[in-house]
Amino acid sequence: MVKTLIVDDETHCINRLLHLIGRRPNTFEIVDTCQTVEAALEVVKNHPLDLVFLDIEIKDKTGFDFLRQCEQIQFNTIFTTAFDNYAIKAFKYSAFDYLLKPIDVDEFNASIERLDKKLAISGNNTQLKSLLTNVEKKKPSLLTISSVEGFETVQMADIIHLEASGNYTCIHTRDSKKTVSKPIKFYEDLLDKDEFFKCHKSHLLKLNEVKSYHKGKQSYVIMTNGNQVPIAVRRKDQFLGKFDY
Repeated sequence: MVKTLIVDDETHCINRLLHLIGRRPNTFEIVDTCQTVEAALEVVKNHPLDLVFLDIEIKDKTGFDFLRQCEQIQFNTIFTTAFDNYAIKAFKYSAFDYLLKPIDVDEFNASIERLDKKLAISGNNTQLKSLLTNVEKKKPSLLTISSVEGFETVQMADIIHLEASGNYTCIHTRDSKKTVSKPIKFYEDLLDKDEFFKCHKSHLLKLNEVKSYHKGKQSYVIMTNGNQVPIAVRRKDQFLGKFDY
């Protein structure tokens, strides 16, 4: 049984989660429901938890205030929010799950299925550190990716380019290559388009890491880590326009 806390300042939102949870018998044990950060902190101090459903705006505080005040975080967190643009990008960068209100049953079930895979994985504190760092900045500085052991953070400043490999993506950094189980389209939508450019169907490069451009029948660039990245014919003019060439 997943020992669960619900933190939300709106009763009808708590009831919606309780209804969805009730549709999955023998999965959850509801430890408590709280409508303030202070009450939730008391529950955390006195009860072991596996999962917290955490609202973003809780009266005059936020879910992030709650997380910062927890002495130890040994539970998973699924954020709930009515604002589709409120910190959503930070959640994605940090690989944190979230549900938009009103919570859809299919999205709830998909989130719980992802949770089942995570419960045995350590590394939640690293993931949380990444999230809180990213929330406080206009541009997220850390990217969290899944690894065999749990989670791993990558400094955005260290990313050189990304390369598609089927439904996987290879993230090339200054000194390594990391393969993650997400398609390159996920990162194309996520990453800042002023910094990253889709130069080829299989390649997404960071513009300020381009070292040199080589024209020809198959144009390509050399990145600062020495890797060669092709430029698709139909994307060449747009790419060159980024450099006023």
